[in-house]
Amino acid sequence: MPPTLVCIALLALSVVMMPASALAQVSLASARYPAAGGTITTTSEILQGRLDEIARRSSLWRDALGPLQGTDRRVVVVTPDQVLVKDTPDAVSAETFAPTVIAAVSPLPDIDSEVRTVVVVVNLALLERVHRSRDSNVAELYWDLDRILVHEIYGHALPYLLAGDLSGRCADPEPGQDASDACSIRRENAVREELRLGRRTGYGLESLFLARLR
Repeated sequence: MPPTLVCIALLALSVVMMPASALAQVSLASARYPAAGGTITTTSEILQGRLDEIARRSSLWRDALGPLQGTDRRVVVVTPDQVLVKDTPDAVSAETFAPTVIAAVSPLPDIDSEVRTVVVVVNLALLERVHRSRDSNVAELYWDLDRILVHEIYGHALPYLLAGDLSGRCADPEPGQDASDACSIRRENAVREELRLGRRTGYGLESLFLARLR
């Protein structure tokens, strides 16, 4: 599945939501990445605030986190400046995160194939810039952040951690598949309903508020 499967143009930007299968390997690159201390960690105050709000309002979210409490399995939520991207896990060279990608997820299997860490990258700066260019308010930005975090974490990251290996992959829609039938979208929509964030029916950015601001 190509990494630019779905995109829309916003001003001069081509904004992409990267499929879960597109990232072969993400490496934490900055000394500022979150230290282990909870199931979901981030150094961003904005992202932490949204994670706290989702956890407060969603019982499904809290129930999924319950079995992971007290284990060494974690979701690390970072911004693009905190990661490097490799084409394959064994690749010597690495690149910076693509500047037009809004979000992506990458499990980091151990040498024994267990998945104890899943990295979720959220391009907060890009999302803020697009919303600012459209004169949207803070609430609208936060709604989009919540939708993105729910999709990447509840839709993709937590199934990996709950399974403990790559068998936990919860796929995005295949070409020709009804998006609402895909594993990740079904999970996302369940939490969206609790948060009153609307139902996602397509695989693209049209479910985000920023797509309505064109």
